[in-house]
Amino acid sequence: MLTGGVLATLGYLLPWFKRSPSYDWSFSGWSYATLSTGGGWTLITFAFLAAALAASLWAARSRAAAMWGIVGGTGSMMFALALVAASFATIPERDSLNYVTAFPVGIGLPLLAAGLGLLLAAGVRAVVVTSAKGEQQQDRAQEGD
Repeated sequence: MLTGGVLATLGYLLPWFKRSPSYDWSFSGWSYATLSTGGGWTLITFAFLAAALAASLWAARSRAAAMWGIVGGTGSMMFALALVAASFATIPERDSLNYVTAFPVGIGLPLLAAGLGLLLAAGVRAVVVTSAKGEQQQDRAQEGD
Protein backbone atom coordinates (compact mmCIF):
# COMPACT_ATOMS: atom_id res chain seq x y z
CA MET A 1 0.00 0.00 0.00
CA LEU A 2 2.82 2.36 0.82
CA THR A 3 4.37 1.93 -2.63
CA GLY A 4 1.02 2.56 -4.31
CA GLY A 5 0.42 5.64 -2.18
CA VAL A 6 3.84 7.07 -2.97
CA LEU A 7 3.41 6.38 -6.71
CA ALA A 8 -0.05 7.96 -6.67
CA THR A 9 1.26 11.03 -4.87
CA LEU A 10 4.12 11.40 -7.35
CA GLY A 11 1.72 10.92 -10.26
CA TYR A 12 -0.58 13.56 -8.84
CA LEU A 13 2.27 16.05 -8.47
CA LEU A 14 4.12 15.43 -11.76
CA PRO A 15 2.92 16.88 -15.12
CA TRP A 16 -0.05 15.14 -16.75
CA PHE A 17 -0.27 16.85 -20.13
CA LYS A 18 -0.07 20.21 -21.91
CA ARG A 19 -2.50 21.68 -24.41
CA SER A 20 0.29 21.85 -26.98
CA PRO A 21 4.11 21.75 -27.03
CA SER A 22 4.20 25.56 -26.97
CA TYR A 23 1.84 25.81 -23.99
CA ASP A 24 3.79 26.90 -20.89
CA TRP A 25 1.57 25.43 -18.19
CA SER A 26 1.43 21.67 -17.58
CA PHE A 27 -1.72 20.33 -15.98
CA SER A 28 -0.91 18.57 -12.69
CA GLY A 29 -1.97 18.48 -9.07
CA TRP A 30 1.11 20.53 -8.21
CA SER A 31 0.14 23.21 -10.75
CA TYR A 32 -3.31 23.53 -9.22
CA ALA A 33 -1.98 23.51 -5.64
CA THR A 34 0.44 26.35 -6.35
CA LEU A 35 -2.00 28.69 -8.10
CA SER A 36 -1.78 32.25 -6.84
CA THR A 37 -5.40 32.03 -5.65
CA GLY A 38 -4.72 28.83 -3.72
CA GLY A 39 -5.57 25.28 -4.60
CA GLY A 40 -9.13 25.35 -3.31
CA TRP A 41 -10.96 22.03 -3.45
CA THR A 42 -8.05 20.45 -5.36
CA LEU A 43 -6.10 20.28 -2.07
CA ILE A 44 -8.56 17.72 -0.67
CA THR A 45 -6.78 15.10 -2.78
CA PHE A 46 -3.66 15.61 -0.67
CA ALA A 47 -5.65 14.94 2.51
CA PHE A 48 -6.96 11.64 1.11
CA LEU A 49 -3.48 10.65 -0.09
CA ALA A 50 -2.04 11.48 3.34
CA ALA A 51 -4.73 9.34 5.01
CA ALA A 52 -3.93 6.44 2.68
CA LEU A 53 -0.17 6.78 3.26
CA ALA A 54 -0.59 6.93 7.04
CA ALA A 55 -2.98 3.97 7.08
CA SER A 56 -0.63 1.91 4.92
CA LEU A 57 1.92 1.90 7.75
CA TRP A 58 -0.43 -0.17 9.95
CA ALA A 59 -2.53 -1.94 7.32
CA ALA A 60 -0.69 -5.27 7.67
CA ARG A 61 -1.64 -5.48 11.36
CA SER A 62 -4.97 -3.70 11.51
CA ARG A 63 -8.10 -4.27 9.48
CA ALA A 64 -9.32 -0.78 10.38
CA ALA A 65 -6.10 0.76 9.05
CA ALA A 66 -6.40 -1.28 5.86
CA MET A 67 -9.96 -0.04 5.41
CA TRP A 68 -8.84 3.56 6.01
CA GLY A 69 -6.21 3.00 3.32
CA ILE A 70 -8.95 1.97 0.91
CA VAL A 71 -11.02 5.01 1.89
CA GLY A 72 -8.02 7.29 1.31
CA GLY A 73 -7.24 5.65 -2.01
CA THR A 74 -10.83 5.83 -3.20
CA GLY A 75 -11.24 9.43 -2.07
CA SER A 76 -8.03 10.54 -3.75
CA MET A 77 -9.03 8.66 -6.89
CA MET A 78 -12.39 10.45 -7.06
CA PHE A 79 -10.91 13.92 -6.53
CA ALA A 80 -7.98 13.29 -8.89
CA LEU A 81 -10.41 12.01 -11.53
CA ALA A 82 -12.55 15.12 -11.12
CA LEU A 83 -9.48 17.34 -11.47
CA VAL A 84 -8.19 15.54 -14.56
CA ALA A 85 -11.66 15.77 -16.10
CA ALA A 86 -11.82 19.48 -15.25
CA SER A 87 -8.41 19.92 -16.87
CA PHE A 88 -9.57 18.27 -20.08
CA ALA A 89 -12.71 20.42 -19.99
CA THR A 90 -10.61 23.59 -20.31
CA ILE A 91 -9.44 22.51 -23.75
CA PRO A 92 -11.49 24.01 -26.56
CA GLU A 93 -13.81 21.66 -28.40
CA ARG A 94 -12.74 20.45 -31.80
CA ASP A 95 -14.57 18.48 -34.46
CA SER A 96 -12.58 15.26 -33.87
CA LEU A 97 -10.66 13.57 -31.06
CA ASN A 98 -7.43 13.30 -33.05
CA TYR A 99 -6.03 16.42 -31.41
CA VAL A 100 -6.11 14.66 -28.00
CA THR A 101 -3.62 12.09 -29.25
CA ALA A 102 -1.17 14.89 -30.05
CA PHE A 103 -1.05 16.24 -26.46
CA PRO A 104 2.42 16.23 -24.92
CA VAL A 105 1.72 13.75 -22.12
CA GLY A 106 3.93 13.64 -19.04
CA ILE A 107 4.65 10.78 -16.68
CA GLY A 108 2.08 11.98 -14.14
CA LEU A 109 -1.10 10.31 -15.40
CA PRO A 110 0.40 6.83 -15.87
CA LEU A 111 2.03 7.01 -12.43
CA LEU A 112 -1.20 8.26 -10.86
CA ALA A 113 -3.19 5.41 -12.41
CA ALA A 114 -0.65 2.73 -11.47
CA GLY A 115 -0.25 4.09 -7.95
CA LEU A 116 -3.97 4.28 -7.24
CA GLY A 117 -4.51 0.81 -8.68
CA LEU A 118 -1.75 -0.63 -6.53
CA LEU A 119 -2.94 1.25 -3.46
CA LEU A 120 -6.50 -0.04 -3.79
CA ALA A 121 -5.46 -3.61 -4.66
CA ALA A 122 -3.05 -3.76 -1.72
CA GLY A 123 -5.72 -2.29 0.54
CA VAL A 124 -8.22 -4.97 -0.39
CA ARG A 125 -5.54 -7.63 0.10
CA ALA A 126 -4.67 -6.20 3.53
CA VAL A 127 -8.32 -6.32 4.59
CA VAL A 128 -8.59 -9.96 3.51
CA VAL A 129 -5.31 -10.97 5.20
CA THR A 130 -6.08 -9.20 8.48
CA SER A 131 -9.58 -10.69 8.47
CA ALA A 132 -8.17 -14.19 7.93
CA LYS A 133 -5.63 -13.67 10.73
CA GLY A 134 -8.41 -12.56 13.05
CA GLU A 135 -10.44 -15.68 12.27
CA GLN A 136 -7.42 -17.93 12.84
CA GLN A 137 -6.77 -16.33 16.22
CA GLN A 138 -10.41 -16.73 17.13
CA ASP A 139 -10.34 -20.42 16.13
CA ARG A 140 -7.19 -21.00 18.24
CA ALA A 141 -8.83 -19.34 21.23
CA GLN A 142 -11.89 -21.59 20.88
CA GLU A 143 -9.71 -24.72 20.60
CA GLY A 144 -7.88 -23.78 23.76
CA ASP A 145 -11.11 -23.57 25.79
